Amino acid sequence: MNSKRKVVVTKERNVTTYAEMWHTSYCLLVKGQEELRMSVHQFRASLVFTAFTLEAYLNHIGAKIFSCWEDLERLSPKEKLNVIAERLDVEVYYGKRPWQIMKKLFQFRNDIAHGKSIKVKSEKSLPLEKHSDDDIHELFERTRWEKYCTQQNAVRAREDVKSIVETMHAAAGFEDDFPFVSGFQLRGATVVEE
Repeated sequence: MNSKRKVVVTKERNVTTYAEMWHTSYCLLVKGQEELRMSVHQFRASLVFTAFTLEAYLNHIGAKIFSCWEDLERLSPKEKLNVIAERLDVEVYYGKRPWQIMKKLFQFRNDIAHGKSIKVKSEKSLPLEKHSDDDIHELFERTRWEKYCTQQNAVRAREDVKSIVETMHAAAGFEDDFPFVSGFQLRGATVVEE
């Protein structure tokens, strides 16, 4: 009998998606801060991944505290936050930080995700003595979402999302789950006879 030996390699990885999105948001923000020339693109992408982080976190925690989360997953991010906050007895004040980020961040995310070509127009009146050629030649007119893509907004969005995640996580009282840990992988190899 001719015996052949093989090695069976197994891998199993738990991926915490919101933590991966969070890391991507951070890397993009840092790249934009390091090279300010044309950094609007990094700040834009950082903001998108910050929004993805919060929605993925709501799905993460929602699945842990609701057995019927699949039925609730179709809710908007704000509705998801409201349902989870009510379950965890967390007071949410949308008029104050960090909660007020929900409106602007997801308005921005939706503008990007459901983008349409539009015409942007403006008009301003200036006294003749204050008018200069710079008024005509200044930057392009920008959409609401383009105006939102700043370093300040990217930093603030990350601060507020981090605060929301930490607040919700603390209220949930998870003992075996820590915020922003991206997961782990188990590996093994076994020699088998064929």
